[in-house]
Amino acid sequence: MRVGWIGTGLMGEPMARRLLAAGHRLAVYNRTPSRTRKLVAAGAGAAGSVAEAVAGNEVVVTMVALPADVEQVFLGPGGVLAHAAPGSVVVDCSTSSPELARRLAEQGAERDVAVLDAPVSGGPAGAEAGTLSIMAGGDAEAYARVRPLLAAVAATVVHHGPPGSGQLAKLVNQTLVAGATLAVCEAYALAHRVGLDPELVRESTRVGVAGSPLFDFLWTRLAAGDLEPGFKLDHFIKDLALVREAAGESPLPGVGLVTELAERARAGRGGGRGTQALVTAIMERAR
Repeated sequence: MRVGWIGTGLMGEPMARRLLAAGHRLAVYNRTPSRTRKLVAAGAGAAGSVAEAVAGNEVVVTMVALPADVEQVFLGPGGVLAHAAPGSVVVDCSTSSPELARRLAEQGAERDVAVLDAPVSGGPAGAEAGTLSIMAGGDAEAYARVRPLLAAVAATVVHHGPPGSGQLAKLVNQTLVAGATLAVCEAYALAHRVGLDPELVRESTRVGVAGSPLFDFLWTRLAAGDLEPGFKLDHFIKDLALVREAAGESPLPGVGLVTELAERARAGRGGGRGTQALVTAIMERAR
C-alpha cells in the first residue's frame, strides 16, 4: 500500500520501519525532520509537511503524543483532512480522546475519508518486535481494508465498534497499566526497605501469578536505577486524565492515587522520565 506516516517518535519510528520491511511504500513526516532520517535511509520518502505526507496515499497513519497534537495534525488548512484523498483511510494510532475520535470520524465522512481510532499497547519493545496490540474503532469496512496493514505491526488487532471505541478500550488498558505500575513500584520499595536482593525477588516472583511483561520491564529498570522511559510520565499523566474524563462521575480511586504519585514524580524527576519513577514518589512519601 501507499502510506503516509506522520509521527516518528519512540513508537512511530519502529512501527513505520516494520511497514517498510513488509513492502509498503511510505512517505514519512515528523515536525523534527531529523527523526525521519533512519526511515529515509531504510527506503521511505521524506515529506516536508503533513500535506505532502498525505497527498496521493491510500492510507495515512498518525502517531503523535497528545490530543492537542492530533487536532493540529488533522484539522486546519494544512491538516490531514484537508489533503486526504477521497476514499482513503486515516488511522490514528495515538492515545487520545474518544470524543475527539468521534468528531474526526464525522468530519472525515463529510469528505469521503474514513478515520479510524486505533491506539496501541505494548511499548517500544512491542513496536520493535511487531507484537503490539491494536484496539480499533470506526467504520467496519474501512477497518477490514487496513487490517492487513495493521497486522504488519501488531500481533493482536481487534475492532471494538464505532468511532471512539478503540480509544475507550485503550483507556481501559491504561487503567490496568496504572494499577500494575503502582503495584510493581510499591513492591520494589518494600523489597528495598526490608533489604532483599531485587534480582532474587524477581526470580521467585516473575514465574507466579504476579509476573507479567510489565513487571519484568519495570522491575529490571528499577533494579538498575534506570529511569529512562519506555513510557514517559508526561504521557502517562495525560492518559490518566483521559481515563478520569471517560469515567465521568464514576469514582476510580486507584487511578486518582496513581495520578497524584505520578505528578509528584514528574515534579521531582521531570516528565521525560519513565513511569518507573513512581517509585521515587513512593519512597519519598514513606520517608
